[in-house]
Amino acid sequence: MPDFNAKKVSKVKAVDPDASYSVEGTAGGSFAIASSKKELKQLMKSDAAVVYDEKKGKLYLNENGTAKGWGAKKVGGLIAKFKGKPELSAEQFEGMEAFDAVTGDHDHEHDHGHEHGGDTKEQIASYRETLTDSEEADLLVDFNLEPKKALKRVIKDGKKEGYVFDRDELAEELEEMDKGGAFTDIELDAAAMEALFSQGGEQEGRSRQGC
Repeated sequence: MPDFNAKKVSKVKAVDPDASYSVEGTAGGSFAIASSKKELKQLMKSDAAVVYDEKKGKLYLNENGTAKGWGAKKVGGLIAKFKGKPELSAEQFEGMEAFDAVTGDHDHEHDHGHEHGGDTKEQIASYRETLTDSEEADLLVDFNLEPKKALKRVIKDGKKEGYVFDRDELAEELEEMDKGGAFTDIELDAAAMEALFSQGGEQEGRSRQGC
């Protein structure tokens, strides 16, 4: 029974369907299959103990857990190359179980390093929960009067809370929230209301003068 380890990369010319393999240093664990470069990067940061890149026929030992990389040199990393890129499964590796991509998903690539995952809509909803009614009212007024400044402020404030907003997506989401009445339940304070209506009056006056 071939025994793979990170000290020396093994080269496997042919795979016997009934063959059984073992990986030195792994007491059980899970075996994962990457069908793309993207999946390989994701699995590198997962709990999978052994990862097979079926596109290149390369077998990796993940000794770094959910941290970046495969681990120290000759401790983790590439352990075998399979000629012909054969199909492999957990059943062919002693003591290993198939990695569950659903429950074991560690897709850090999509959260861009911030602690709050999810799409922009979910992030904004989460961000709004950190604001008081007064702060939300100010945001609505600012967004209606000076959209660029409001977006800049939200992006800056969001970073402090661990959010990374895409400027264009944030603008679209705020517009949808405004048009959809997401802010209608917020009571604008007197100063905010006055600022909103006085600005509207000034704009109307300017438009008349321009006619």
